[in-house]
Amino acid sequence: MKIEGKQRIWMDYQKEIANDHFFYVRSCVRQNFFPGSEKTFLRILQSELNRDLYENPSHTTCSGIGYHTDILPFETSMTMVARQFALMTEAGYENFVTSCITSFGLYSEVLETWHHFPETEEKTREFLLKATGREFKKPGNSEKRSWKKGNTG
Repeated sequence: MKIEGKQRIWMDYQKEIANDHFFYVRSCVRQNFFPGSEKTFLRILQSELNRDLYENPSHTTCSGIGYHTDILPFETSMTMVARQFALMTEAGYENFVTSCITSFGLYSEVLETWHHFPETEEKTREFLLKATGREFKKPGNSEKRSWKKGNTG
């Protein structure tokens, strides 16, 4: 394949990456495996890179481990993720970041599901509103994705 063709294909997968103003959620297990890792992650972003990072003390686990071990249904996990996004929205942030690979995977799966099945997102919004009275905006980068033209899922 010629370079121009590869570059054109690669452009279909490009997206903007947030550079600052992050709503941060901790991992539920990372500190157990790697003590001090989150403190180090926060120090690097805040002190060395001078990034604005906000952590809400009311955030909870993402439920990723429960979902991936078939303890929680996906609908429950989506509602828990929506609650995290609601806390982010309430705090005035639009860039969401976690240092946990399980959380990253779950948030990505939820956003991808909502992209391809908007009715699922609407149902999740209803569940969240009924359970907590909260509403949310999706993280900014999830809205800025450059989806391949004609991709319907």
